[in-house]
Amino acid sequence: MPSGLCRLCERQSELQLSHVLPAFAYRWLRESSGNGHLRNSREPNKRTQDGLKFYWLCAECEELFSRNETAFAGRLFHPYTKASGQIFPYSSWLIHFCTSVSWRVLRFYRDEGHLQSWEPEAIARVESAEAVWRDVLLGKRSNPGVFQQHILPLDQISQTSSEFVPNINRYLMRAIQLDICRGSQSIFTYAKLGRFIILGFVHEPEPTRWKGTKVHATHGYVEPRKFVVPHALRDYLNEKAQEIREALASISDRQAEKVETAFKANIDRFAGSDAFIAMQADIDMFSNEAFTKRGSNAA
Repeated sequence: MPSGLCRLCERQSELQLSHVLPAFAYRWLRESSGNGHLRNSREPNKRTQDGLKFYWLCAECEELFSRNETAFAGRLFHPYTKASGQIFPYSSWLIHFCTSVSWRVLRFYRDEGHLQSWEPEAIARVESAEAVWRDVLLGKRSNPGVFQQHILPLDQISQTSSEFVPNINRYLMRAIQLDICRGSQSIFTYAKLGRFIILGFVHEPEPTRWKGTKVHATHGYVEPRKFVVPHALRDYLNEKAQEIREALASISDRQAEKVETAFKANIDRFAGSDAFIAMQADIDMFSNEAFTKRGSNAA
């Protein structure tokens, strides 16, 4: 293991190979795919088994993240995926988990140079959010203050609408992605983990535009309720779904043949999988439009 400064506690230590987005989400995606294979929309001609990883954290900080990931996976992620209509209580583990995800997404985009073209004021907001989130994770603050954490649980859409792309349910129910989003005024980190979206506010001048999504520091509930989010978020989700659809429809003939072969070899597993449920939701809404030119398995 390489040695260096831990990105979180900033102490010199042996560094662990840390995931930007939690490993359990990719494991779930593989196991519920029906064939055990994943494809990244950035490189659709390559199979992948995992997400981005870097030597970022010392063993102690890695364990700190792991505890909260275990709580989120066991108490919310997997139970909600199986039965979304229930009430799921949470305690302080959720604010810590969401903050850890938002912090990692922010560090990825900052440390990898993706924000170099931003003006100084925006960079200063990023630095402030990063410092506060780090303090929350290290136990120096009880809550992130204005740099709020929000979680939006998702499920399938059943109402047909021309406003949605034909793979929208597969995106909402199963996609794993990260991004940093910047509008005319707002800046926030975006992490898509299956049926959950986690947002970290770097700058939000109108937080009241978001209703029902804020993660509270001590306790709360994830439950069926009316969620209110800016209309631009729906457009963003639709655009992301379309990007994945186009990327996976562009795979080569050779890879398309591999996809088809894997599908046929695992058709019994696929028929009962979460991937099948998501695809069926799109077929119910869009019929044949739900399929790409490469067929059902590439969509």
